[in-house]
Amino acid sequence: MFISAEKQHYIISHLDQAISEQWIEVYYQPIIRSSSGRVCDEEALARWIDPEKGFLSPGEFIPVLENAKLAYKLDFYVLDRILEKLDYLEKEGFDLVPQSLNISRSDFEVCDVVEEIWKRVDAAGINPEMITIEITERVIGNDPDMINKQIERFQELGFPVWMDDFGSGYSSLNVLQSIKFNLIKFDMIFM
Repeated sequence: MFISAEKQHYIISHLDQAISEQWIEVYYQPIIRSSSGRVCDEEALARWIDPEKGFLSPGEFIPVLENAKLAYKLDFYVLDRILEKLDYLEKEGFDLVPQSLNISRSDFEVCDVVEEIWKRVDAAGINPEMITIEITERVIGNDPDMINKQIERFQELGFPVWMDDFGSGYSSLNVLQSIKFNLIKFDMIFM
């Protein structure tokens, strides 16, 4: 989707403020196993409700942040909200289900995303099995070997790794032979 240069500039220049003032809200979409009808996970989704621009759709701000190599700030912010939620629910005695975190390709390019996620989860005292890492096909891109190594690192630390939106057009079935995901979420277009 085409986004004006002015809106791109606004998103980039206001990201830190949006995070610090919590203009970005995290919503949780339940993932339900069809075999049992029970919630098995919840996917954390970021929504930016800006006091000046109103609702910014993820289709507007996420590509801008990815292109500017700033998506890691959003992804770590969402992770921090997930960890706060899990801590609260655990202290209140509620049953917990894993929480899914979507990560961007640019996260792998700007930092050691595996280490950063591990440090936050470990510091919060949360079992890594409670944080599902979701990676879309486009994250794999032109360097599947590098992504495969990162996925293996996540899994060695105890994080489940899911492929999100498989069949959306970025890769083929060959990817599934070379990269070992814990679960594959098929894109509705593929189905």
